[in-house]
Amino acid sequence: MPLTAYYFMGQDLCAVRRHIRDDMSWMADAGTDSVAIGIHEFQLDYGNQQQLDILFDEADRAGLTVHAIPSRWAGLVAGWPPAAGMFAATHPDSWMKNADGSPALSVVCAGPICSIYGPATSDFFLDAIDRMLNLYPVQGVIWDEIKVLQLEDHSAHAKRELGEPAKGEAQLKHTVDFFSRASRSARDKKPELTISCFVYAYSPDCILTACSAIDELDFFGIDGTCFPSDVPRAKTLLGNFARVVTACRNRAVGTLALIETQNLGARELDATVEHLPEFLKQPIDHLLYYYHGACRDDDEPCMRAMQPLLRERRDRREQGADEGDAADRAP
Repeated sequence: MPLTAYYFMGQDLCAVRRHIRDDMSWMADAGTDSVAIGIHEFQLDYGNQQQLDILFDEADRAGLTVHAIPSRWAGLVAGWPPAAGMFAATHPDSWMKNADGSPALSVVCAGPICSIYGPATSDFFLDAIDRMLNLYPVQGVIWDEIKVLQLEDHSAHAKRELGEPAKGEAQLKHTVDFFSRASRSARDKKPELTISCFVYAYSPDCILTACSAIDELDFFGIDGTCFPSDVPRAKTLLGNFARVVTACRNRAVGTLALIETQNLGARELDATVEHLPEFLKQPIDHLLYYYHGACRDDDEPCMRAMQPLLRERRDRREQGADEGDAADRAP
C-alpha cells in the first residue's frame, strides 16, 4: 500500500538542494514511499537537467523512490507543467481533428492534441518512454488523466484505421489499446517498474471499466478533491471511489486515489482535512497526495494537518503487516 507525493519541483530549473532536501524529509516523516514528478518532453530533449539530478539524489537520501509522470506528451495526458511539447508543435500532420477539420486543441495541454491513430504519434510516444527510462532512474510510471478517452477524432489517421471518425466505444477501446502498448513497452524496458493510471473522479463506469484493463497496470484509480460537493459531475473522491474498487477488483488491479489540494481556497483545504480521515478508511492500495500543490501561504496549515493523518495511515499499514507476519509464524 504505497504512499506517493505528487511533487511539482521537478520542473524548477533553479531548484535549491536544501529546499528539496527539506521537502523530502517532510515526505519521509509523513510515511511517504515515493515521489512522483512530471517528466516533460523538454527534459528528454534538452540536457543539463541538474535539478532532476538533485531531486533523485535527495529522494534516495530520504529513502524514497521516484515515479515519472509523462507530462503533456502529444497532448494525450496531463502532468506538469501545462505546456505543449515539440512533437505536437512540429507534427501538424499528426493532429487530432474536429468534425469541421480544425485541429483539436487543449487549453490544459497548451496546444494541439495528436491522434492516437497516427503512426508518428505512436512512434514518438514509445520512443519517449524508452528515452525517459534510459535517462532517469525512475521506479514507476504514472499515466495522469488520459485526455482523449471521450473525444472524437475526425483525422485522416482515424478514418484510415476505422473507416470512419473515431468516437464513443471505438475511441475508448483504441485509447486503451494505445496505453496498453505504452505500458507493455515500459515493462519490457524495465520489468520492475510500478505502472499506475488515474482518470477524473467523475469518469463514467465505462471508462473505469475500460481503463482498469490497460495492460501491465499495478494500480488504477481516480483523482479529485476530498470533500463532498453538490455540483453535478463534481471531481470528488467521495462518492466515486467505490466504483473504482469494483472496477479494480474485477481486474485484480490495485486501487489508486490522488487527493487533490492544488488551486483550492482555505475553506476547501479545511474541508479536505476534515474529511480525509474518513476517506482513508477506504480500501486504497496506492494513495497519492500533492506536496504543497497550491504553492500559496494558505496551504501550509493544510499540509501540517495532513502529515499526522498520513503518518497514522503508515503506522496502521505497518501494524497490519506485523500482525500478518505474526499470523504466518503462528504454529
